[in-house]
Amino acid sequence: MVLGATARRWLPYLNFTVAVSALAFQTGVLYPWHEELDHEFKKLKEEHKQQLHLYHEAKLRRIEDLEKKVAAERAAERVSTWLPWPQREASTN
Repeated sequence: MVLGATARRWLPYLNFTVAVSALAFQTGVLYPWHEELDHEFKKLKEEHKQQLHLYHEAKLRRIEDLEKKVAAERAAERVSTWLPWPQREASTN
């Protein structure tokens, strides 16, 4: 036999002790920690959602500004083709 009579007699008690200790650790330490992490994760998700919303609003404003600028330039090009005198190039400075 690999295990002696004494070891076979105490092995179930040792197994039970390890199992109860593991269960106590899970319920006493890991579960509350999980709840805290879950709360922090939800808070982080909400902050991320707000940041994305602000970013998309800024992006839309920039696109609208660019569209207005392009529309104004196209309108200026259409007007300049009808003018009898040549238009001077605008300075880039």
